[in-house]
Amino acid sequence: MPLSRMRNTQHKVYIPTSARENQYLMAKIPLTDELLAKYSNLIDENNNAPYEKLYQKLSEIFFNITSHLAIENAQFIANDKFARVRFSPEKVVSQTKQQVLFLYNPKYHTSQNSFYNGQNKAKKITLVFLSSGEDIRVQSAKFHRLVAQAISEFTTEIALDTSLCRVSDHQHLTYDLFAKSKGVEGSQAHKFRAISERYMADEYTLPQNTDALTYAVVDFPINHRVRSLATPDENEYERYNPLYNLIADAFIQSAKQHNLHNGAIIANGLVPIVRKGEDENVITNGELLMLGYNPTHTSGGYTCKWDSAKLVDTAQLIFVASELDKNAHGYGKFVNKIEQALRDFSEKLNMIVEQEELLVRLHQHIAFSLPEKA
Repeated sequence: MPLSRMRNTQHKVYIPTSARENQYLMAKIPLTDELLAKYSNLIDENNNAPYEKLYQKLSEIFFNITSHLAIENAQFIANDKFARVRFSPEKVVSQTKQQVLFLYNPKYHTSQNSFYNGQNKAKKITLVFLSSGEDIRVQSAKFHRLVAQAISEFTTEIALDTSLCRVSDHQHLTYDLFAKSKGVEGSQAHKFRAISERYMADEYTLPQNTDALTYAVVDFPINHRVRSLATPDENEYERYNPLYNLIADAFIQSAKQHNLHNGAIIANGLVPIVRKGEDENVITNGELLMLGYNPTHTSGGYTCKWDSAKLVDTAQLIFVASELDKNAHGYGKFVNKIEQALRDFSEKLNMIVEQEELLVRLHQHIAFSLPEKA
């Protein structure tokens, strides 16, 4: 194979045809004093649910706009809960104290829902737009453009200072690393170009102040076979420390061997939320574990968070891309290194690839504040 062609193939990732795609956008809008004053006639402090009519009105405005634009999946959240979206063959909406989780198949499922408590004044409104149809990744710029129009119409209708509105675009591609070993035939090639570059190719330009983050979250099931690899500690508070150390050592060694230097292993039952931040930090917030990463830091190391007294069903292995992991082709080489590291990891822990699943979810996120309207 010619050298130039070999170099080109290094930047392509061959994903199994069984891979699942997701895209969703969120617009976060603060409930400012100005906004509350505009709709003060809908707020009744003497009522048991003083903000009920306000939320009803704002959600009505929102759903009228999404219906007019034929956006099939739209969610209005005004309870300050964190929205998460995942692919699922069944449509399920689940709420916890801190989260609203949307499980759905973009090919088949549609919904319009409101989530609020009229008794409480929320800090912000979150508008969630879930992609629909097929070829989600190919159609992502078209969907983003449509959502941008909906957000523009909504902020105009409520006379919001648009610079207060924060918009994020989240795209996932999920697959079992060992799908081929389970009989899945065929593959699809990806270069994992940056979202902004893909959108430019579709003649859509994002704002200049756009932040971007690329990372992977890998679900590693801790089944009976894995548990048997380490002898539990006699101290009940340290019982699973040997097991988690074994997994962490295998993970970090494999990652570093392939020049992957930013990430984490999480095994404490919390939901890891990876976001871009100027300072790299780890903050526990109830059910959530907030992980901040700065892509300019090329060797942040690995964060290990587990509860030695608690056995979890699944550990999350996280790889975060730095600026050095992106090149003229995209993030394909970075993803290939992740796959190589995971194959080494699976060999260290004697995974049975025909039976056990190593679910890889590749994330590409962008976020930006809207410019003020002229």
